[in-house]
Amino acid sequence: MYHYEECGLSNVWLHDGYKIEEDELYGELVSISSVNDLHKTIGLYLINEKPELNGEDIRFLRKELNLSQKNLAGLIGVNESSVRNWETDRGDVSKPADRFLRALYKEHVHGGGELKAMVEKLNHQERNHASKSVSFSYNHNKSWKHKECDAR
Repeated sequence: MYHYEECGLSNVWLHDGYKIEEDELYGELVSISSVNDLHKTIGLYLINEKPELNGEDIRFLRKELNLSQKNLAGLIGVNESSVRNWETDRGDVSKPADRFLRALYKEHVHGGGELKAMVEKLNHQERNHASKSVSFSYNHNKSWKHKECDAR
């Protein structure tokens, strides 16, 4: 078995799917089959099977999402220092933040992007002044639609 610490997790072991070779210049070289699929499988295990995520798990998921600590913090709605503390096991992740991270990763793996796009839009809306009234119109294809206008 191979102890796969290169992924950033200390508890991952591979039974097969790897090859170890000796190189005169560099020593032991490890080749792993389908690393992207392996990482996806590890991530899905973390979000679906682990009741509590530790710091290594959170860092692994964040890196697989290709997000900085600052960007993940912005999506979740916490300070960057909170993410840093979670990743170093110096702070507890709230249940909503834990669930959001799991949902974000699941969406990342299965495609779509609607959740991330919605949260980014909501975060942007908080910075903009919302109008006091909203209007809707019923259009020719018999559906309602938000209409941009100054309703009084």
